[in-house]
Amino acid sequence: MKIFLVGGGTGGATAPVLAVAEALKKLKPASKFYLIGSNGIERQMLKDLKAPVEYLSIPAGKWRRYFSLRNFFDIFKTAFGFLKTLFLIGKYRPDVVFGAGSYVQVPVAWAAFVRGVPVVAHQQDWDLLLSTRLVAPIASAVTVSFTYSGRELPQSSGLLKKVPKSKITVTGNPFRAEILGGSKANAIKTFNLNENFPTVLIMGGSTGSAKINEVTMAALPQLVNYVQIIHITGGRASDFFSHPNYHQYEFLQGGLADAYAAADLVVCRAGMSTITELSALGKAALVIPLPNSPQEDNARLLAATQSAVGVFEESFNPDLLVKLVRKILWSKELQETLKKHIRIIFPKDADDKIAKLLIKIHERS
Repeated sequence: MKIFLVGGGTGGATAPVLAVAEALKKLKPASKFYLIGSNGIERQMLKDLKAPVEYLSIPAGKWRRYFSLRNFFDIFKTAFGFLKTLFLIGKYRPDVVFGAGSYVQVPVAWAAFVRGVPVVAHQQDWDLLLSTRLVAPIASAVTVSFTYSGRELPQSSGLLKKVPKSKITVTGNPFRAEILGGSKANAIKTFNLNENFPTVLIMGGSTGSAKINEVTMAALPQLVNYVQIIHITGGRASDFFSHPNYHQYEFLQGGLADAYAAADLVVCRAGMSTITELSALGKAALVIPLPNSPQEDNARLLAATQSAVGVFEESFNPDLLVKLVRKILWSKELQETLKKHIRIIFPKDADDKIAKLLIKIHERS
């Protein structure tokens, strides 16, 4: 069985497909995997995978929901990506294509449809992504993290055929199982932590966040008086702060599981892959969604269900960060509420459910 996995742009769209690949490898050990990306962060995520994955790249354009000349040029990039995918399908002959919402997914899925290869699309976020809307009508199946997302899938889309409910399966969102193996004891040694001090893990997603880094750096003189910090900058920090309670890293590969294990609070973006990890681990979190993106609705969902504390970026500043860190860590009741609710926000075993669905679609095609 050969599978084209589609990532691209950010780690958020890549992590779920790699999680499914690892689950599928257990069920079908002889399976071969190819990750199609756009020369982004996804290529770095293939290290230490239990399921070996070959990387392939195509040009792909991103549609911006505001006026930009880049939209015009990116139309041609998407067209070239479609043509290259036709070539790759002819060369590697995949049995099924699986994507989780990146803009790279659109040309790959349509090329697969033209070549008669079944497509499975996964909708991570609460609100439907444009890439999901464009792919759902031609997909053999659509998996969703939330029941609400399945209800919102368009029953028709212009000239495209309807999307029947029978195509839609609520699975939850897959995540990499390696984050479950963290050790607080290892983290204390690795990051030189004080076991009697609360720990805050701050990160801005796979490519980092300049805003979160900027606010964090400004708040550090106050924060280090109360907490110790593991700060993953994504290579986007413009300054460095020296203090025994502050530990800065550009990236963490194998050490992320230990950092999660040590964290009493996580400050992060509201990407669905990160939220899924927080849910699996039952972590109290302060989320700052990426402006003008589906992350804002993700953050609203978390706030409405008391699963995390959310702050929009325009309101996020050093004083507020210090205030909220203290408020959350100084209230055991609030911490327990956040941990309890975020644990139950998703259905479980999404990676296994989707892997079995891919096998089923392959066997009937």
